[in-house]
Amino acid sequence: MNPKIPCNLLVGIQSIALRVSPGEEAYVRNAASLVNRLVRYYEQETNSSDPAAVMAMVALDLAMCGLKFDAEHNSLQDDVLEENNELLSLAAEFTV
Repeated sequence: MNPKIPCNLLVGIQSIALRVSPGEEAYVRNAASLVNRLVRYYEQETNSSDPAAVMAMVALDLAMCGLKFDAEHNSLQDDVLEENNELLSLAAEFTV
């Protein structure tokens, strides 16, 4: 069983106290840092200090990043599978 360690964060204007595995801590802290950078960016871009509006933009931005990543990953995976099938086909020609 992996012991959980405390991980206290400030995300936007919200303090969050988590318990995470040691292997996750860096990911959690980097994610919080990314959210905070996006909060500052959207506060400046929208001239808004409304936390709900800013966090909605941050959430939308991160969701779009995830969807774009998935689409690119799937496309890349399809390309790799296609190339692999072509190579297998070529290799089969030499073994016959």
